[in-house]
Amino acid sequence: MKPISPKSLAELLRNYILRIGKDWESAAKDYDKRVALREDFEPEFLIGSSTQHKRVLDLYLHWRRAAGLEPERDMLAGKEDGDRDSPLCKPLPYAVLIHNLRSAHNTGSIFRTADCFGFSEVNLSGYTPSTEHPALKSTARGCETWLKSRRWESPLDCINFYKEQGYGIIALETGGQSIKSLEWPPKFLLIVGNEELGVAKELLDKCDGIASIQMKGRKASLNVSCAFAVAAASIP
Repeated sequence: MKPISPKSLAELLRNYILRIGKDWESAAKDYDKRVALREDFEPEFLIGSSTQHKRVLDLYLHWRRAAGLEPERDMLAGKEDGDRDSPLCKPLPYAVLIHNLRSAHNTGSIFRTADCFGFSEVNLSGYTPSTEHPALKSTARGCETWLKSRRWESPLDCINFYKEQGYGIIALETGGQSIKSLEWPPKFLLIVGNEELGVAKELLDKCDGIASIQMKGRKASLNVSCAFAVAAASIP
């Protein structure tokens, strides 16, 4: 095994932090093996069992600097230059429920879009990643820290909670009414589901309506985070 460059070491750590690829866990082990071959090796450069996010991120930043590079933009989640200290309007009575979404990147993107379009709350259920997931933080860009969010044991409990508050329940799914003609309730909970399976039938049965995006190409649907962005932008 040959010594590896600082840039490549940083890339291995990036894959590990963001859970990229099927073998992302092996990236940490490969990193430890390869960093030990370097002439400037010191024990504190090893990950070993110390896999806390901050420590691994610090090592990533070290090797990027050693390569003469700045950290990649998607590795530094949080408030960015150009962000406002406060929103232009009060949070709107719009909420989203993200149920059984596998991808932390898609979930983080929905957080960011929800903030941009004035949603007041994000709800998580099933195996949707938590707000502590590094990849979610990377794509949410800090929105998960100020946008109200809740984790529900059951998505049905979430739906019932919003129904009791007088919210309309809308699913974002294929086969429904076009988002161009849909009359959005004054306050609503928008449900998005699994990347492949969509919104489960037991949740659709609880909805007041189904919002759909017209597809003009050969594909039948959009990536879920893209679909949420299109729907959010269509709300009057």
